[in-house]
Amino acid sequence: MNSSIYKRYVFSQPMLATWAVCCIAFGISISLVSVNKGWISFASNTKKEEEPNSIAGDEPPPLDSNEQTRITNTLLSTGAAKECANHPDEWKRVPYFWPIGRDPSRKGPAAFVPGLLHGYDKLSVEPVAFINRDRKQFVIVLHLGKRLCGHDGIIHGGVQATLLDEITSRPAFWNLPRNIALTANLKVNYRRPVMADQILVFKTWLVDIDGRKAKIAATLEDTSGNVLTDAEALYVSPSNEKLLLERSSDMKKIEGVYPGNF
Repeated sequence: MNSSIYKRYVFSQPMLATWAVCCIAFGISISLVSVNKGWISFASNTKKEEEPNSIAGDEPPPLDSNEQTRITNTLLSTGAAKECANHPDEWKRVPYFWPIGRDPSRKGPAAFVPGLLHGYDKLSVEPVAFINRDRKQFVIVLHLGKRLCGHDGIIHGGVQATLLDEITSRPAFWNLPRNIALTANLKVNYRRPVMADQILVFKTWLVDIDGRKAKIAATLEDTSGNVLTDAEALYVSPSNEKLLLERSSDMKKIEGVYPGNF
């Protein structure tokens, strides 16, 4: 045999062996990675199936129009709503989600309460709101579902505070200069647990106004009139006119959504 051929043949044996070992190891690695990925995918899908209401899961479908109408009619049938509706010379129904033309995002997903808090088993439908003739008092009736809980079955204290902040702003907006109000302070007293999946009544009124400052009070009650939570708030109208536009025309627009009264 030619010596050069013999040398190539002899030295190629270790090379072939090494190459074979590498191929086998690579194949085993790919198989293990594929199995691992498959297990992760299986585990993730199983978790989603077990927890359909988790953050990673799909949002529940929105209420259909018939169900929304039914819940709204239930809100209107409460004693607090009837009391306002039966005295049209003193109370006027106004929208809760303000249809402000110059800021279209106000009603969209960018707005916190009508966006993130509004939906199936949360703030189920738009609350029913009434304003008093003197524009210093508001009554708001709403339904809160089970997806706004902290402790199981109890509405989260932060959700209550958020709604009280929103609701106490109403008398401030209608009475402060340029109809602009910014929260300066909010004190919330949690008196009793607020159970989920029930109708609640918020009452708020102007306590005092001093120049650009307004003190507001509010209660959160059940339909029997028991006070569950109460709050005191201080609002200010900013001195910087460039910060926010004057909104008196918006207030008139809001009052005009439901014609009649006043």
